[in-house]
Amino acid sequence: MQKANNPISQKNPSWSILAWIFLCFLLLSSINGGFSYLFDVVLFDLKIGYGYMYFAVFFFSIVLYFFYEKLQIKWLGTIVFGLMGLIGIPIEYWLEYLVTPALKSIWGAIGWGVIYILYGLVADLSMFLVKIMKKRKRAVFLSGLLFSAALLGLSIIPLNWFYNPIPADTNYLTYAWFLMPFGILQGSLGALLGHLLPNGKIGP
Repeated sequence: MQKANNPISQKNPSWSILAWIFLCFLLLSSINGGFSYLFDVVLFDLKIGYGYMYFAVFFFSIVLYFFYEKLQIKWLGTIVFGLMGLIGIPIEYWLEYLVTPALKSIWGAIGWGVIYILYGLVADLSMFLVKIMKKRKRAVFLSGLLFSAALLGLSIIPLNWFYNPIPADTNYLTYAWFLMPFGILQGSLGALLGHLLPNGKIGP
């Protein structure tokens, strides 16, 4: 008998999976856009810009690892983050190169797209730990640690080399390096929480 909480339709499993993948993409995009707006627009005077990554990584991890556990499909991270990166290229080109010429060239916009693909690729590759380690929760925690470290570490590359001159508010992720352990730990905990939620292992 099919479990009641299984989101995959038996009649149209392919379409159901695509719908859930798209939902994962929408949630991650909303988190990214929401935090970016809050830090870059609402809190613009504080000049903390991309510092939102230190806090958003927790929510990124919850969503991504929830869908890892729920859907049980390979390369989910590469698909959803890759889609975010590809859609983000023309947006980044228009906003950061044409409207406010902060990028050195259009290659900066393309570079950001590649960085997002790498976010998902690292998450997917790190999930192989689940197959080789006996303790699944520990494997997910370590996978989340690698994912969050990659997300924060890879983000420093474009912030240091894609912009000319580097806007003061976008470099916060680099000079606030003391928050790096906090961000990585948040990502690990978020991954573990997201992993446990689909099976109802969290809560009263």
